[in-house]
Amino acid sequence: MTPLGFVHSLQLTDAFFPVGAFAYSDGLEHAAAQGRVHDAATLAEWMEHFREMVFLPCEGLALMKCMTALKRNQFDELIRIDEELTAIRPGSAVRAASAGVGKRLLSLYSSICGDKTFSSFVQRLPQCNAAAAYAVVFFHAGLQEREGALAFGYNRLAGIVSAGLRLIPMGHQQGQMLLTQFLDRLPETVDEIARIIDSPLRSFSPVLDIQQMNHQYLYSRLFRS
Repeated sequence: MTPLGFVHSLQLTDAFFPVGAFAYSDGLEHAAAQGRVHDAATLAEWMEHFREMVFLPCEGLALMKCMTALKRNQFDELIRIDEELTAIRPGSAVRAASAGVGKRLLSLYSSICGDKTFSSFVQRLPQCNAAAAYAVVFFHAGLQEREGALAFGYNRLAGIVSAGLRLIPMGHQQGQMLLTQFLDRLPETVDEIARIIDSPLRSFSPVLDIQQMNHQYLYSRLFRS
């Protein structure tokens, strides 16, 4: 990774970069309302489930597959993975949230990257899932597959902790300790993704899926999904 690529990866994954991800809890708000997640320990269980059952076999794997396809100039493969990411998610709200973040990311990056051909390139991405969109942006910024997966993993884990701080009685110090715990394991998770890069995407997280689908029925909400 070049120094410029490193700096821009920080910019793209920072909460200050306005892609709207802060508006989504991925079902965590419903889990908190039902008492399933109520402190740092149960949030850690939620994050472990996300790491093992969502990021490793689906989102992180999809991002690395997309970046590999871009490196090989296989745009049809990128489109196929983007469409598969939509098909593999059972909850319509989650599909819409991922597409919303992805489209906003591509639009913002297009306006700041200084490459006039970038916007026409990304218009061919059919669903604009977040993992596929981040793959396109990271590849254009000069990151390698492993670097992109680490950056995306940080973004997703930090987003869960950020939502947790607003939903459950947990202090910022606890939140940072929890985030550090999972970031310490992120490189080995990415290494495992690299070992299964040729495997098909998998998504079996019924607990998260049910919480995500039931979120719309909460009486009052802080998050959109």
